[in-house]
Amino acid sequence: MQSGMKLYCIQVGAFRLPRGFVAARCRDANVPAVMPIYTYLIEHPRGRVLVDTGQSYEMRDENTVMEEKDTILHKLTALGLGPDDIDYVVMSHMHLDHSGYMNYFPNSTYIARREELKAAWWPEACEGGYVFPTYEKTRKFKFIQPGDDEEYDIFMDGAIVLIDTRGHSRGHQSVVLDLPNTGKTVLAADAAPLKEVLERRLLPGTCTDNWQAMRAVEKLLHYEACGYKLIYAHDPDNLPSISFPAYYD
Repeated sequence: MQSGMKLYCIQVGAFRLPRGFVAARCRDANVPAVMPIYTYLIEHPRGRVLVDTGQSYEMRDENTVMEEKDTILHKLTALGLGPDDIDYVVMSHMHLDHSGYMNYFPNSTYIARREELKAAWWPEACEGGYVFPTYEKTRKFKFIQPGDDEEYDIFMDGAIVLIDTRGHSRGHQSVVLDLPNTGKTVLAADAAPLKEVLERRLLPGTCTDNWQAMRAVEKLLHYEACGYKLIYAHDPDNLPSISFPAYYD
């Protein structure tokens, strides 16, 4: 662990859709729910890491619940920060509610799985979720591209490690943290959008590979069994216990 680390869980809007949209065969699957959208800011002694960039306000639709003040750009401003203060941007994956402001961090180093970049730039016709204008300017940005099974330790100290959890998308990854007081924590992203996905071993609502998605669920269950704290991407019933601008440390 690294002393001085902080984790901000930043809600950047929500969407109103049936619960089954994010978790296949979940309870009340056909019941509409307002489900939060999160990004995460990690302050490490050697740099700031943003995990996902959230939903685009400009590209919101009738299912989006957000105001302009909810964007990650406004939330960073509330902390006295701007895009140039972010050293790394980790993309769990590049669906619209995670990639909305990728174009706005040109001086950051991005970390996205190689297969995710391939899918985002040339998606299969059957794969939804990618909205090209949210990342079209990033082609010349600096990217680190971990391979499929690779664990990527950003600062080489075990404090922020990216793990392969593909299945929901072709290059999905989750983030494992070692916080000084909170302890070991996993940002599951859309590998487990709801706690129920782990409790009942469900698949995410959409998958590019069901087998890999279930493999990711089993991997997250292993972390949970080892005492790690799990933070879920879109669960209105299991929100982070510490709300922005407060933080986990």
